[in-house]
Amino acid sequence: MLMSDYDQKELREKFRRIGITKGDSVFLTTSLGSLGVPKTKNKNYLLTSSRWIFNCLIDIIGKRGNIFVPTYSYTFTKKYRVFDIEKTQADIGYFPNFFLKKKKIIRSHDPMMSIAGYGPDTKNILCKISNNSFGKNSVFERLLKLKSLKCCTLGLGYNWVPFLHYLDWKNNVPFRHEKKLYGYIKKNKIKKKIIWNFFARILRKETISNGYRIGLQAIQNKLYKKSQIGKSMMYIIDYNIFFNFSKKLTKTDKWLTVNGPKFKI
Repeated sequence: MLMSDYDQKELREKFRRIGITKGDSVFLTTSLGSLGVPKTKNKNYLLTSSRWIFNCLIDIIGKRGNIFVPTYSYTFTKKYRVFDIEKTQADIGYFPNFFLKKKKIIRSHDPMMSIAGYGPDTKNILCKISNNSFGKNSVFERLLKLKSLKCCTLGLGYNWVPFLHYLDWKNNVPFRHEKKLYGYIKKNKIKKKIIWNFFARILRKETISNGYRIGLQAIQNKLYKKSQIGKSMMYIIDYNIFFNFSKKLTKTDKWLTVNGPKFKI
């Protein structure tokens, strides 16, 4: 039997220690494999970890709290361009798809970078958005209006910045451009043709998104709280404070959000 790296009690304690409290809204991103092996007899470690994470957060934030999870699928870049809000799987790991199967989950109708939510405020944030991923009336714009929204990463480190592309859109960076994507959105068995506006990057290695430099400066300015969990780390930061901090940094260097180096366009 493999040696375990963490258990549910420890996970709950660490969530509380880094500052998650009753009534909070949490934007959660995960890399379950990085955490190691949970203490369980269930051989499906990913399922066990996902259950623990969800149950611990719900227990802490209570009925007034919210959980937001990215469920990106990038559907309109694929051959079969039908985004089924209820059935299309996320392309970014195990936990987002576990989360989508829970009851009372609401998912935005973004065929590229959808976000799912659980809690009383999720409908106002995720429903009736405009047909763009980062522009006005997008989910990322609405998230900034939430009080007490905390960005929490499990196993991903401090370099994962949830609003990175929205920040690029706000800064009108030269290495991205507006692009119209065509496809279908399906909900309640009804399929509707749609044009989706996406702020796409120029396809070069220099323009690959990279939040390391912004995250590092946030660490150096002590904006993050952190705690070890299993074989990795748990990080948390106030969403609005992090966005405003990042916006200030990128005023002088719009290329701070990508690998670089800067090139002529």
